[in-house]
Amino acid sequence: MFALKECENIIQKALQEGRSSLLIPESQQICKLHHIPTPVSHVVQNVDEAATKGKEIGFPVVLKIISPQILHKSDVGGVILGIADETALKKAYPKLITEVNTHNPNAKVLGVLIEKMMSPSTEVIVGGIRDSQFGPSVMFGMGGIFTEVYKDVAFRVAPVDKIDALNLIHELRGSKILEGIRGQPPADINALVDVLIDVSSLMSQHNAISQLDLNPVIAYPDGVCAVDTRIVLAKNDGGE
Repeated sequence: MFALKECENIIQKALQEGRSSLLIPESQQICKLHHIPTPVSHVVQNVDEAATKGKEIGFPVVLKIISPQILHKSDVGGVILGIADETALKKAYPKLITEVNTHNPNAKVLGVLIEKMMSPSTEVIVGGIRDSQFGPSVMFGMGGIFTEVYKDVAFRVAPVDKIDALNLIHELRGSKILEGIRGQPPADINALVDVLIDVSSLMSQHNAISQLDLNPVIAYPDGVCAVDTRIVLAKNDGGE
């Protein structure tokens, strides 16, 4: 009950500020409260804070701009991946700020998210949508290089239970990839099932969320991690 209330407080604050989407730390927090794993991360306000947190997290790390005016961070140079050490971080941080200011000088920068760069493995996409006819629904698809090649996705109307989640996974033409073919390690199917159930619960409990994108979710042999999270809010819904 506490987690539900905390999530609603985050959503209501964004709505009261007139925002149509959550900031990265907010969307990560909501995911964590719904047991969806995300990378270790911290919000920093300057390069010295970033260096301190980078050493604490452990390199390599990622930098992501935090701004209510920037939804697609990579379009404005607002993401820098694979920062290998403190020296590289101290060069990357001002570069990130400069790139964002150049592409979108009117954007209000609230800080920078520094997070652990996750090791590569099989990538999938998990989403939540609020359909006008069917209500909250869950989407699952193959990610990475397979996204554009196969356009392989499947949907289920919430609530989603374990059997629904397993069927959703095995419906995909590329589900064999999750078993460990093409040089990839096998994915933790149970962890993927848990994420699908958790997304179903999240979408069912928060009426003000119109869309949730977890892209990519990296599937390891012993767990999963939602590397990038995005939550879009309904325009005319005050939530629960």
